[in-house]
Amino acid sequence: MSLFQSSWTTLLANILIPVGILTFSSGFFPYKPLLPGLAAFDEADQDATSPIFDKVVFMVVDALRSLIRSGVALPFTAHASSPTVTMPRLKAMTTGSVPSFLDVILNIAESDTSSTLAFQDTWLAQLKARGDQLVMYGDDTWLKLFPGMFGRADGTTSFFVSDFVEVDQNVTRHVPTELAQDDWSAMIMHYLGLDHIGHKAGPRSSYMIPKQQEMDAIVNEVYSAIQQKPHLESTLFVLCGDHGMNDAGNHGGASAGETSPALLFISPKFEALGVRQESPVEAFDDLQYYRTVEQADITPTLAGLLGLPIPLNSLGVFIPEFLDLWESKSQRLQMLTRNARQLLNTVQATFPGFAFNQEAIAASCATGADSGIEGAQCAWSEVLRLSSGAITNDETSSALESSLLRFSRIAQDVMSSTASNYNISRLCLGLVITGIAALLVFPNTYYECARSTYTGVFLGFMIVGYGSMMFASSYVEEEQQFWYWICSGWMFYLHARSASPRTGSSRATGRLSRHGSKFAILGLAVAQRVIRRWNQTGQKFAAEPDIARTFFPAHPAVFWVSNTLLHEALHLFLMTQSRASNIPLFFVFRIAAMTLSSMNLSGIEVTITTLILQYTTFFAFGGSNAISSVDLSSAYNGVGSYSVVMVGILTFVSNWAGPIWWVSAGHLLRPQQGSEDHNAASLLTFHIATSLMSVMAACTALRTHLFIWTVFSPKYLYTMAWATANHVAVNLLGGAGLSFLRSRK
Repeated sequence: MSLFQSSWTTLLANILIPVGILTFSSGFFPYKPLLPGLAAFDEADQDATSPIFDKVVFMVVDALRSLIRSGVALPFTAHASSPTVTMPRLKAMTTGSVPSFLDVILNIAESDTSSTLAFQDTWLAQLKARGDQLVMYGDDTWLKLFPGMFGRADGTTSFFVSDFVEVDQNVTRHVPTELAQDDWSAMIMHYLGLDHIGHKAGPRSSYMIPKQQEMDAIVNEVYSAIQQKPHLESTLFVLCGDHGMNDAGNHGGASAGETSPALLFISPKFEALGVRQESPVEAFDDLQYYRTVEQADITPTLAGLLGLPIPLNSLGVFIPEFLDLWESKSQRLQMLTRNARQLLNTVQATFPGFAFNQEAIAASCATGADSGIEGAQCAWSEVLRLSSGAITNDETSSALESSLLRFSRIAQDVMSSTASNYNISRLCLGLVITGIAALLVFPNTYYECARSTYTGVFLGFMIVGYGSMMFASSYVEEEQQFWYWICSGWMFYLHARSASPRTGSSRATGRLSRHGSKFAILGLAVAQRVIRRWNQTGQKFAAEPDIARTFFPAHPAVFWVSNTLLHEALHLFLMTQSRASNIPLFFVFRIAAMTLSSMNLSGIEVTITTLILQYTTFFAFGGSNAISSVDLSSAYNGVGSYSVVMVGILTFVSNWAGPIWWVSAGHLLRPQQGSEDHNAASLLTFHIATSLMSVMAACTALRTHLFIWTVFSPKYLYTMAWATANHVAVNLLGGAGLSFLRSRK
């Protein structure tokens, strides 16, 4: 194949890859259809349930696990479904719905307005429609979600994770003034300091306890005002976390620490319920301190307690512990009936082919279904049966309450687990476009591999193995094991190849002796072992001891030696963008690169070596296929204020520092330029296109899988980053820049 032909096919293939990603994403991450407008009371039940409270203080402590200490309160563990990042969690708590996974991306783009809830039904919109005033202080995500909603507001940037102090003081300074005001019905406070400490220093940081004590003081101040000020006597105080954090201080995934924030309802009125619970208590499961409710349950519960219609798209179930606040059993039944009918409307809009009248659902009950859409039909049949007769005694009333709650929970499960309305044609089109990109560079890749048979066989085995692995959730979660194994196998191959006699004058200079070859493979093996043990990642072994978290805290003096040896490193920027515990890895990289340079590798061997090491070092730095492994601690190095472009670039660099280093090292190892660079680009493009195809195919085939949103969707997002930012921007554009500089020597 001519150089010109291979160049244009490679260029076209790399244009098609982003096109394929956009096409597939538009079918995989669609915006879910929503019922328009605001909910309203039926004329028959408008005054059936009187409001228990006329004001609400809604305090969100970002990354809260459990801060329950004392007070008159009803505590819960709120289940925050994945993705556990702020924007989708706020959507869940205000609309009661299950947000789209695309909100993970929109959560980072702070200037984005496409995620606004201005035209969706929320309990805030219901308060506004009633003529009440709302105020907000803290995370400016609220201002983006609810433009024009607040009469008074003071937002703070949520991604400046280096700020532990001002970000919270900016909220607290408004608290005394607002508690003295009587013109608002909802005051929202969103504290970010706890989350920032987690990102920057981890959950066991020395900053954590003082920050928790600071939050306790705020809770005490608010509750004392509710007790003492007459205009606040009918105020509900809600303390909650939007998400938790994992053992590294990050969030976004589905671990127990990330999905189990605390939820606390506080009011002197709760004393009448006679509920007395111990606090603090031991967790009966992973971070499960009290009964677990869904975060979406906050929406109908607040709506009921404040006397508001339940938002149209809510999937929440009214928390039954609050039913006894209404003395009349008819009001309790009315509250549950309103909640059940609202969920029924949502189910019917989603499943128009299923009827919920008595005649049509008789068959569902005959099968004894207790889950799924058939289970919801059967549960509703029981509700109709019990409500058709007169409520004559407490036993009948209790039976109807139980039936209404049972239907509501089944309907919630059905709607929460329903697959998104995937656009199958776009999914297939994205696969086809990516497949065409792979086919365009296949001839040149095959030609290059044919020149080195064993190398080509190894590459083919790696691509097929990686593609097959994408169809198993457990292998996706533990992908680092694949790359560690592949890296070990490739190092053994390079040793076997370098130990065998090879002809040609190009091998005469700098060729290792047999003893030198043995030392080379020993050095590579030691380097690979150190890289592998540096950071334990994935799911199964994430909590196991590793070098970064076990050795260095016990031997901090080692950093002085490592930093001295690294003084002359060419990639100081990459080191400054990495966690301090990962800096010595660059010294290991230098040793590995020096060893590889003495082995006189061919062009294709250099390309495959650096490709494998890019993935290997990504996981060695602590990366994984979970959103929670994204490191934000270095995203603001040298940045004075928030900029989505600069923060995005620095976030990518800090998380892909290892792969970027090996892209640069690969150009130093490559024996010559020109056609070798074009062949390398074709091979890298073929690998990323086939990898992308595999992930797309897995997401399409397993779109109804239980772990589609917790395992496969995050993997697809990471693959997007590998294909666009790492492959196109670093491997191709960055590589082209390095080749140009080499040609100018």
